[in-house]
Amino acid sequence: MTHPLKPTLEKVRRTILAADPAITEGIKWNSPSFYCHGWFAAISSRKPTQVDVVLHCGAKVRADSNVKEMIDDSDHLLTWPSKDRALLSFTSAVDFQAKRQPFQRIIRQWAGYQKSHAEV
Repeated sequence: MTHPLKPTLEKVRRTILAADPAITEGIKWNSPSFYCHGWFAAISSRKPTQVDVVLHCGAKVRADSNVKEMIDDSDHLLTWPSKDRALLSFTSAVDFQAKRQPFQRIIRQWAGYQKSHAEV
């Protein structure tokens, strides 16, 4: 892969995987994607000026999702295009480092949400 922010993308990837031992990784939608009782995150590197993380509750929008209410985003890092999808962007290594701890907290919470809402 070639991307101007590849080192930042790798740090994002490692941070997601370190957030919870139940998180695994695969390639889905041609992007690094992450699984914890369901696919819940993907890294998008389509824009050369940033690395985006898409957090979701599966491939289809879930009208019954309450994930937005369950995630503590006191640093206001997330934008919500729908009630079960959030976006977070990093524009540089410095930007990632500034957001790393709250980002990892968000990932832990999202993984916890995935676990508590897993279909048995």
